[in-house]
Amino acid sequence: MILDVTLLCAFLALGLAAQRRFPQDAFRRLAWGAYFWTVTPVIVFTAFSNVPLDRRVGLALAASAASAWLVIGLGYAYAALVSAERDERGALALAAGFPNTGFVGYPLAQMAFGSPGLALMVVYDRLSWLVPASAVSTTLARLHGRNGGEPRRPALRVMLANPPLWAALIAVGLRTGGVGEPGPLEALGHWAAHVVGPAGFFLLGLALPLERPSHGAGELRRAAGALAIRFVVAPLVLLAMGKAIGAEIPSVFYLAAAMPCAFHLLILARVFDLRPHLMRLLVVGSTVPAVAAVLAATAVFR
Repeated sequence: MILDVTLLCAFLALGLAAQRRFPQDAFRRLAWGAYFWTVTPVIVFTAFSNVPLDRRVGLALAASAASAWLVIGLGYAYAALVSAERDERGALALAAGFPNTGFVGYPLAQMAFGSPGLALMVVYDRLSWLVPASAVSTTLARLHGRNGGEPRRPALRVMLANPPLWAALIAVGLRTGGVGEPGPLEALGHWAAHVVGPAGFFLLGLALPLERPSHGAGELRRAAGALAIRFVVAPLVLLAMGKAIGAEIPSVFYLAAAMPCAFHLLILARVFDLRPHLMRLLVVGSTVPAVAAVLAATAVFR
């Protein structure tokens, strides 16, 4: 375990060094694109090929979907209560409602729970909103940002350029047809499970902003409230929802519910002029302690 933690920290440091060496956004987009088109679809295909999609998992996903929508509602209510400015309300609501279950969640689930936990994290990541989470977050950002008129890509192009979605559909189709996971793809899935951790932490190093932050006391208090919803309220809502419908919630789902703010919120904040500096504070301020806590807990208890 110490070796695993050391390896992840080394790749995090490597990502930070690469960001300093290649500060252009083009390099970051290239690295993220390579991960999205290679490792991610393999992980998704393997997860949907092997996770038991039975009543227990279905109930857990139902509780997760209901709690995800409830948390975004609570996040927006909090933002409306503490801020009178539309763009700040949008930033706070997005940070409270959208966890990083992909780029950060995948490697942390693999490290904390092994391959079975990684598979469940993938299923949560794909299905916990029932609809693509990016569609919900983009709509919220467009409604609250100062720049809501950016050119949009055609919907068909977005759908076709989504390899994880196609990987999930193919895996479910093969299972429905009684076809098992092909041998070569099974071996590739084992490889991807070992790669996802180092690759994810390398991307984390590439994504963490290096500029010195500057925020007022009031903004810090409002941000702290949004992060309290993200880290504390969200898993508690999932717990309550599971109790309400009689669902047995896997431990990795609670980890997913308490993940830090999603990286793509940084992109939305820049595209829609949605308080980019505040969003940077929320994403970095949630990601660093969350990763450190999971690394420490895993090193001690696993």
